[in-house]
Amino acid sequence: MEHLHINNLWINGLLQAFAQLGLDTDALGKGIEGISDGKLAQGHQLDLVDARTLWHRAVKQCDDPLLGVNVGLIKNPRASGVLMPILLHSPTTRAALEHVAQFQTLISESGYYRIHNPSPDSNTSIEYEYIPATSSVSINPQQVMSVITSTLMMVKTVSNDRINADKLYVPPGMDTAAISNALACDVETREGNLAIRIPSADLDTPIVGRDEHLYQLSLGYAEGLLRAKRAGQHLIDQIKSAIDIEQPAQVSIEDVSAQLDLHHRGLQRNLKEQGTSFRQLKESLLKERTLELLVSQRLDVDSIAEQLGYSDASTFHRAFKAWFDVTPKQFREQIGS
Repeated sequence: MEHLHINNLWINGLLQAFAQLGLDTDALGKGIEGISDGKLAQGHQLDLVDARTLWHRAVKQCDDPLLGVNVGLIKNPRASGVLMPILLHSPTTRAALEHVAQFQTLISESGYYRIHNPSPDSNTSIEYEYIPATSSVSINPQQVMSVITSTLMMVKTVSNDRINADKLYVPPGMDTAAISNALACDVETREGNLAIRIPSADLDTPIVGRDEHLYQLSLGYAEGLLRAKRAGQHLIDQIKSAIDIEQPAQVSIEDVSAQLDLHHRGLQRNLKEQGTSFRQLKESLLKERTLELLVSQRLDVDSIAEQLGYSDASTFHRAFKAWFDVTPKQFREQIGS
């Protein structure tokens, strides 16, 4: 299992947007480590399972068919971090959209864009499909709508409002009329992933007011971050593989350090540089395994506790309540499969 997380700036921008829309951020973040008083503490990154749980709670609390759109419309552009200056100073809007796909994981690992028909010689529209990352907690369509809306706002900003989507594909059950009215584009129901279609006509028009020097500086910095992230991911993958055995709850940092031939203090130091810790990685894996057994395989609490290596069912039950602020039964009812 990969260690997937969401950038601090992005989560705090999300929580700020939720607050502006009148949601109770204290309730949304209850039981999620690092979130206090409606904010994610500096230096913390949110695990993918927690981030998606946050969205499921928000949808249940608000029940607004335009929640994702509204979040995307009001979210602070600073939440995109290093990506925004790259987009503003890209040569063209086409290049800016390619950078969105290239550097998406620096912001969030909840999903990524796949570009269909990216040829500069094509006169047809280009489709940008959002592919959710695999997780034991499914992504909520409203979460994807917030990402797509944020992307459309970026496109309009860098193109001086010349470019907008001409078609948005959404899964059945979403309010196509309301979304179409809010985003001023045609919305069509389609099975599969959400996607935006953008006309290629003006994509290669030079962006006005761009600075090549700032573009190259920002681009180089982002590429360096991406290389460092990939290098750090290799160590993280090794650690999670060492934990991901029978009864992972019993695996200690000393066990993993010995297996990888590293001193446990050096291991912790390396993980801190990647914005995580052994405890967070272990907890992340335990959550993934727990939800797979609980939701997908629908095992009872006793069986899950035994498979994961907890001393007894009550210890596992307390750990689950601390993670999600609900009991396993309540979680299964809320999230479903």
